[in-house]
Amino acid sequence: MQERVKVFTFISGHGETVVGSPHEPHINQWLSTIKGQIVDITQSESERAGGGHHVTLCIWYVPDEESQATETA
Repeated sequence: MQERVKVFTFISGHGETVVGSPHEPHINQWLSTIKGQIVDITQSESERAGGGHHVTLCIWYVPDEESQATETA
């Protein structure tokens, strides 16, 4: 198994969620291109003084064998 991770990081407004945010279409577009299996999703947040929340979203996945062959070619 060759697990990989895709990291999305951004500064959100106070109280903004990932769902329904302006970042959601970008994340969904990336997800639509992945051929494989998602094995874990993590999210962490930290407050930035006067700037909202710093959000990091990590999507752990295992690409299917065809995708792995394409990546290594």
